[in-house]
Amino acid sequence: MNEKETQTNPKRSKKKIEDEPKDVKIQTTPHEKPNPAKPALEQIQKIFDCKFEIFGIVQGVSFRMYTMRRAEKLGVRGWCMNTRHNTVTGQIQGYETAFEAMRLWLEHTGSPTSRIDKCIFGITNEVDHFTFDSFTIRNE
Repeated sequence: MNEKETQTNPKRSKKKIEDEPKDVKIQTTPHEKPNPAKPALEQIQKIFDCKFEIFGIVQGVSFRMYTMRRAEKLGVRGWCMNTRHNTVTGQIQGYETAFEAMRLWLEHTGSPTSRIDKCIFGITNEVDHFTFDSFTIRNE
């Protein structure tokens, strides 16, 4: 690669300074103190947690793998595993929008060749922090 190829073209993608977004300040409630260890958005978003069990044709159809992929895409953490009763059980944790999207996916979509007959969710709790680093598939 020569020097000319590595240079950017100054005529392309010129953007005026006034078009740049202004710094947005997020206000915290009076009882909430900013924590420099957490990004500002994480300080105001609630984290939800619940257990689930899926009934139907959910084993032998890559349900757990698709569940993990969907969770990773949404930023949801937790785990899932097959049970001896031919169901899939697990736990999910996430910010409200992602958490609700994951619940809907578990209840109505699943893997392409699965058939979801019933989905039972445990009590949804609000938690202070994530207890999982990622979403994993567990073995029985």
